Amino acid sequence: MYMKEDFVSMNFCVIGGDLRNFFLAKLLSKEKQEVKLYGFEKIDHVKKIQEYKPMIEDSDVIILPIPLTKNNSMLNMPFSEKHINIQDVIGYLENKIIFAGNIAKDTEEKLINKNNQVIDIMKKEEFAILNAIPTAEATIEIILKNMKKVLQGSHCLIMGFGRIGKVLAHKLQALLANVTCITMNKEEKAWAIAYGYEIVNIKSIQENCAKLKQYDIIINTIPKIILREELKKIRKETLVIDLASKPYGIDRKLVEEEKINFVEALGLPRKISTDDISKIYKRYHKRICIKYKPKKGRKLCF
Repeated sequence: MYMKEDFVSMNFCVIGGDLRNFFLAKLLSKEKQEVKLYGFEKIDHVKKIQEYKPMIEDSDVIILPIPLTKNNSMLNMPFSEKHINIQDVIGYLENKIIFAGNIAKDTEEKLINKNNQVIDIMKKEEFAILNAIPTAEATIEIILKNMKKVLQGSHCLIMGFGRIGKVLAHKLQALLANVTCITMNKEEKAWAIAYGYEIVNIKSIQENCAKLKQYDIIINTIPKIILREELKKIRKETLVIDLASKPYGIDRKLVEEEKINFVEALGLPRKISTDDISKIYKRYHKRICIKYKPKKGRKLCF
Protein backbone atom coordinates (compact mmCIF):
# COMPACT_ATOMS: atom_id res chain seq x y z
CA MET A 1 0.00 0.00 0.00
CA TYR A 2 1.39 3.37 -1.01
CA MET A 3 1.38 6.12 1.63
CA LYS A 4 2.77 9.64 1.42
CA GLU A 5 5.89 9.91 3.52
CA ASP A 6 4.53 12.79 5.56
CA PHE A 7 1.27 11.09 6.45
CA VAL A 8 0.54 8.73 9.31
CA SER A 9 -1.25 5.41 9.12
CA MET A 10 -3.60 5.41 12.10
CA ASN A 11 -7.04 4.10 12.98
CA PHE A 12 -9.74 6.76 13.21
CA CYS A 13 -13.15 6.56 14.85
CA VAL A 14 -15.67 9.31 14.08
CA ILE A 15 -18.58 9.40 16.52
CA GLY A 16 -21.44 11.81 15.86
CA GLY A 17 -21.33 15.43 14.81
CA ASP A 18 -22.71 17.18 11.74
CA LEU A 19 -21.80 16.93 8.05
CA ARG A 20 -18.35 18.36 8.72
CA ASN A 21 -17.42 15.17 10.58
CA PHE A 22 -19.11 13.01 7.97
CA PHE A 23 -17.15 14.56 5.10
CA LEU A 24 -13.98 14.50 7.21
CA ALA A 25 -14.39 10.73 7.56
CA LYS A 26 -14.71 10.41 3.77
CA LEU A 27 -11.61 12.55 3.21
CA LEU A 28 -9.57 10.47 5.66
CA SER A 29 -10.72 7.30 3.90
CA LYS A 30 -9.49 8.72 0.59
CA GLU A 31 -6.09 9.14 2.26
CA LYS A 32 -6.11 5.35 2.78
CA GLN A 33 -6.75 5.68 6.50
CA GLU A 34 -8.78 3.15 8.49
CA VAL A 35 -11.95 5.03 9.47
CA LYS A 36 -14.89 3.79 11.53
CA LEU A 37 -18.11 5.82 11.46
CA TYR A 38 -20.79 5.86 14.14
CA GLY A 39 -23.91 7.98 14.58
CA PHE A 40 -24.76 8.82 10.96
CA GLU A 41 -27.39 6.20 10.15
CA LYS A 42 -29.90 8.87 9.06
CA ILE A 43 -27.69 9.51 6.03
CA ASP A 44 -28.43 7.26 3.06
CA HIS A 45 -26.20 4.20 2.60
CA VAL A 46 -24.48 4.62 5.99
CA LYS A 47 -24.31 1.34 7.86
CA LYS A 48 -26.11 1.20 11.19
CA ILE A 49 -23.81 -0.01 13.95
CA GLN A 50 -25.11 -0.99 17.39
CA GLU A 51 -22.00 -0.68 19.57
CA TYR A 52 -19.32 2.03 19.56
CA LYS A 53 -17.12 0.61 22.34
CA PRO A 54 -15.23 -1.89 20.09
CA MET A 55 -14.68 0.90 17.54
CA ILE A 56 -13.08 3.09 20.20
CA GLU A 57 -10.89 0.27 21.48
CA ASP A 58 -9.54 -0.41 17.96
CA SER A 59 -8.81 3.27 17.20
CA ASP A 60 -5.89 5.60 17.86
CA VAL A 61 -7.81 8.78 17.09
CA ILE A 62 -11.35 9.59 18.22
CA ILE A 63 -13.16 12.42 16.42
CA LEU A 64 -16.16 13.69 18.38
CA PRO A 65 -18.77 16.37 17.51
CA ILE A 66 -18.35 20.12 17.09
CA PRO A 67 -19.82 21.25 19.41
CA LEU A 68 -19.40 18.21 21.63
CA THR A 69 -22.85 18.69 23.14
CA LYS A 70 -25.79 21.06 22.92
CA ASN A 71 -27.34 20.25 26.29
CA ASN A 72 -24.27 19.59 28.49
CA SER A 73 -25.06 15.88 28.82
CA MET A 74 -25.60 14.08 25.49
CA LEU A 75 -23.29 13.88 22.47
CA ASN A 76 -24.32 16.12 19.59
CA MET A 77 -25.53 13.53 17.04
CA PRO A 78 -28.04 15.17 14.64
CA PHE A 79 -27.79 12.32 12.10
CA SER A 80 -28.51 9.53 14.56
CA GLU A 81 -31.52 8.23 16.43
CA LYS A 82 -29.28 7.19 19.29
CA HIS A 83 -28.67 9.23 22.44
CA ILE A 84 -25.27 8.81 24.07
CA ASN A 85 -24.30 10.34 27.38
CA ILE A 86 -20.90 12.07 27.32
CA GLN A 87 -19.89 10.40 30.58
CA ASP A 88 -20.48 6.96 29.07
CA VAL A 89 -18.12 7.76 26.19
CA ILE A 90 -15.48 9.16 28.55
CA GLY A 91 -15.48 5.80 30.34
CA TYR A 92 -14.07 4.14 27.22
CA LEU A 93 -11.57 6.82 26.23
CA GLU A 94 -8.05 6.18 27.44
CA ASN A 95 -4.69 6.84 25.81
CA LYS A 96 -6.27 8.30 22.65
CA ILE A 97 -5.94 11.41 20.52
CA ILE A 98 -9.31 13.13 20.82
CA PHE A 99 -10.68 15.90 18.61
CA ALA A 100 -13.89 17.75 19.48
CA GLY A 101 -15.24 21.28 19.76
CA ASN A 102 -16.36 23.45 22.67
CA ILE A 103 -15.37 20.91 25.32
CA ALA A 104 -16.43 21.81 28.86
CA LYS A 105 -13.55 22.28 31.28
CA ASP A 106 -14.57 19.40 33.59
CA THR A 107 -14.97 17.04 30.62
CA GLU A 108 -11.55 18.01 29.27
CA GLU A 109 -9.94 17.43 32.67
CA LYS A 110 -11.48 13.95 32.92
CA LEU A 111 -10.16 13.04 29.49
CA ILE A 112 -6.67 14.38 30.22
CA ASN A 113 -6.59 12.45 33.51
CA LYS A 114 -7.05 9.26 31.48
CA ASN A 115 -3.90 10.01 29.46
CA ASN A 116 -5.73 11.30 26.39
CA GLN A 117 -4.35 14.04 24.16
CA VAL A 118 -7.34 16.40 23.88
CA ILE A 119 -7.63 18.95 21.06
CA ASP A 120 -10.53 21.39 21.25
CA ILE A 121 -10.80 22.53 17.63
CA MET A 122 -12.75 25.67 18.47
CA LYS A 123 -10.04 26.94 20.80
CA LYS A 124 -7.44 26.87 18.05
CA GLU A 125 -6.87 30.33 16.59
CA GLU A 126 -6.25 29.10 13.04
CA PHE A 127 -9.63 27.33 13.01
CA ALA A 128 -11.46 30.27 14.49
CA ILE A 129 -10.03 32.49 11.76
CA LEU A 130 -10.72 30.04 8.93
CA ASN A 131 -14.25 29.47 10.25
CA ALA A 132 -14.81 33.22 9.95
CA ILE A 133 -14.50 32.99 6.15
CA PRO A 134 -17.61 30.85 5.49
CA THR A 135 -19.43 32.76 8.22
CA ALA A 136 -18.75 36.08 6.47
CA GLU A 137 -19.65 34.73 3.03
CA ALA A 138 -22.88 33.17 4.31
CA THR A 139 -23.74 36.47 6.02
CA ILE A 140 -23.38 38.32 2.73
CA GLU A 141 -25.68 35.74 1.12
CA ILE A 142 -28.25 36.43 3.86
CA ILE A 143 -27.95 40.17 3.22
CA LEU A 144 -28.51 39.77 -0.52
CA LYS A 145 -31.58 37.60 0.07
CA ASN A 146 -33.18 39.75 2.75
CA MET A 147 -32.29 43.36 1.97
CA LYS A 148 -34.56 45.45 -0.24
CA LYS A 149 -31.81 47.50 -1.85
CA VAL A 150 -28.43 47.06 -3.50
CA LEU A 151 -25.50 46.23 -1.24
CA GLN A 152 -23.15 48.68 -2.98
CA GLY A 153 -23.40 52.05 -1.26
CA SER A 154 -25.46 50.70 1.63
CA HIS A 155 -24.54 51.61 5.21
CA CYS A 156 -23.55 48.67 7.37
CA LEU A 157 -22.91 48.62 11.13
CA ILE A 158 -20.86 45.68 12.43
CA MET A 159 -21.05 45.19 16.18
CA GLY A 160 -17.76 43.69 17.31
CA PHE A 161 -14.43 43.61 15.49
CA GLY A 162 -13.08 40.20 16.40
CA ARG A 163 -12.24 37.47 13.88
CA ILE A 164 -15.66 37.44 12.20
CA GLY A 165 -16.01 41.21 12.35
CA LYS A 166 -12.64 41.73 10.62
CA VAL A 167 -13.30 39.26 7.79
CA LEU A 168 -16.87 40.44 7.28
CA ALA A 169 -15.92 44.13 7.23
CA HIS A 170 -13.22 43.41 4.64
CA LYS A 171 -15.60 41.52 2.34
CA LEU A 172 -18.39 44.08 2.65
CA GLN A 173 -16.03 46.95 1.93
CA ALA A 174 -14.77 45.07 -1.13
CA LEU A 175 -18.39 45.07 -2.34
CA LEU A 176 -18.40 48.88 -1.88
CA ALA A 177 -20.62 48.94 1.19
CA ASN A 178 -19.99 51.73 3.73
CA VAL A 179 -18.76 49.89 6.82
CA THR A 180 -18.88 51.22 10.38
CA CYS A 181 -17.66 49.18 13.35
CA ILE A 182 -18.47 49.11 17.05
CA THR A 183 -15.28 48.00 18.79
CA MET A 184 -15.29 46.46 22.25
CA ASN A 185 -11.74 47.14 23.41
CA LYS A 186 -8.58 49.09 22.59
CA GLU A 187 -7.10 46.29 20.48
CA GLU A 188 -10.21 46.02 18.28
CA LYS A 189 -10.28 49.79 17.94
CA ALA A 190 -6.62 49.86 16.87
CA TRP A 191 -7.26 47.20 14.20
CA ALA A 192 -10.33 49.04 12.89
CA ILE A 193 -8.31 52.26 12.64
CA ALA A 194 -5.47 50.41 10.89
CA TYR A 195 -7.89 49.04 8.29
CA GLY A 196 -9.48 52.43 7.80
CA TYR A 197 -13.03 51.68 8.95
CA GLU A 198 -15.28 54.25 10.52
CA ILE A 199 -15.70 53.62 14.24
CA VAL A 200 -18.68 54.47 16.39
CA ASN A 201 -18.70 54.37 20.18
CA ILE A 202 -21.41 52.24 21.77
CA LYS A 203 -22.04 54.93 24.38
CA SER A 204 -22.68 57.54 21.72
CA ILE A 205 -25.36 55.29 20.20
CA GLN A 206 -26.91 54.62 23.58
CA GLU A 207 -27.01 58.37 24.25
CA ASN A 208 -28.30 59.21 20.77
CA CYS A 209 -29.99 56.11 19.36
CA ALA A 210 -31.36 58.11 16.40
CA LYS A 211 -27.92 57.49 14.86
CA LEU A 212 -29.07 53.94 14.11
CA LYS A 213 -31.50 55.27 11.50
CA GLN A 214 -28.65 55.77 9.04
CA TYR A 215 -27.87 52.05 8.78
CA ASP A 216 -29.36 49.69 6.21
CA ILE A 217 -27.76 46.64 7.84
CA ILE A 218 -26.84 45.93 11.47
CA ILE A 219 -24.80 42.80 12.11
CA ASN A 220 -23.98 41.59 15.60
CA THR A 221 -21.01 39.32 16.37
CA ILE A 222 -20.91 39.85 20.16
CA PRO A 223 -22.46 37.16 22.44
CA LYS A 224 -23.81 39.83 24.75
CA ILE A 225 -26.74 42.23 24.37
CA ILE A 226 -25.35 45.77 24.13
CA LEU A 227 -28.29 47.33 22.29
CA ARG A 228 -31.87 46.71 23.35
CA GLU A 229 -34.30 49.63 23.47
CA GLU A 230 -32.06 51.49 21.02
CA LEU A 231 -33.13 49.11 18.24
CA LYS A 232 -36.63 50.57 18.39
CA LYS A 233 -35.19 53.59 16.59
CA ILE A 234 -34.02 51.76 13.46
CA ARG A 235 -35.90 52.08 10.18
CA LYS A 236 -38.43 49.33 9.41
CA GLU A 237 -36.53 48.20 6.34
CA THR A 238 -33.20 47.91 8.21
CA LEU A 239 -31.93 44.33 8.21
CA VAL A 240 -30.65 43.06 11.58
CA ILE A 241 -28.55 39.88 11.68
CA ASP A 242 -27.29 38.11 14.80
CA LEU A 243 -24.26 35.84 14.32
CA ALA A 244 -23.46 35.46 18.03
CA SER A 245 -23.94 32.28 19.98
CA LYS A 246 -25.79 32.16 23.30
CA PRO A 247 -26.56 34.35 25.17
CA TYR A 248 -26.84 36.09 21.75
CA GLY A 249 -26.49 39.79 21.07
CA ILE A 250 -29.97 40.74 19.88
CA ASP A 251 -33.01 40.59 22.14
CA ARG A 252 -35.35 38.06 20.49
CA LYS A 253 -38.41 39.28 22.37
CA LEU A 254 -37.84 42.89 21.29
CA VAL A 255 -37.31 41.81 17.69
CA GLU A 256 -40.68 40.06 17.70
CA GLU A 257 -42.52 42.87 19.46
CA GLU A 258 -41.13 45.54 17.14
CA LYS A 259 -41.50 43.39 14.01
CA ILE A 260 -37.88 44.07 13.10
CA ASN A 261 -36.51 42.66 9.85
CA PHE A 262 -34.37 40.12 11.69
CA VAL A 263 -32.37 37.00 10.78
CA GLU A 264 -30.87 34.64 13.36
CA ALA A 265 -27.78 33.24 11.68
CA LEU A 266 -26.05 30.84 14.04
CA GLY A 267 -23.54 28.12 13.19
CA LEU A 268 -23.13 29.15 9.56
CA PRO A 269 -19.92 27.18 8.84
CA ARG A 270 -21.68 23.87 9.49
CA LYS A 271 -24.57 24.86 7.21
CA ILE A 272 -22.50 25.76 4.14
CA SER A 273 -19.24 24.69 2.52
CA THR A 274 -19.04 21.57 4.70
CA ASP A 275 -16.67 19.95 2.22
CA ASP A 276 -14.25 22.90 2.29
CA ILE A 277 -14.39 23.14 6.09
CA SER A 278 -13.78 19.38 6.36
CA LYS A 279 -10.65 19.75 4.21
CA ILE A 280 -9.35 22.37 6.66
CA TYR A 281 -10.10 20.01 9.56
CA LYS A 282 -8.36 17.13 7.80
CA ARG A 283 -5.13 19.10 7.32
CA TYR A 284 -5.05 19.97 11.01
CA HIS A 285 -5.92 16.42 12.14
CA LYS A 286 -3.14 15.16 9.89
CA ARG A 287 -0.58 17.50 11.45
CA ILE A 288 -1.55 16.56 15.00
CA CYS A 289 -1.48 12.84 14.20
CA ILE A 290 2.02 13.15 12.76
CA LYS A 291 3.09 14.86 15.98
CA TYR A 292 1.66 12.16 18.25
CA LYS A 293 2.14 9.09 16.07
CA PRO A 294 2.61 6.02 18.31
CA LYS A 295 5.52 3.69 17.74
CA LYS A 296 4.57 0.26 16.48
CA GLY A 297 3.43 -2.00 19.31
CA ARG A 298 3.41 0.82 21.86
CA LYS A 299 0.77 3.02 23.40
CA LEU A 300 0.49 6.66 22.55
CA CYS A 301 2.86 8.68 24.69
CA PHE A 302 2.11 12.33 25.41
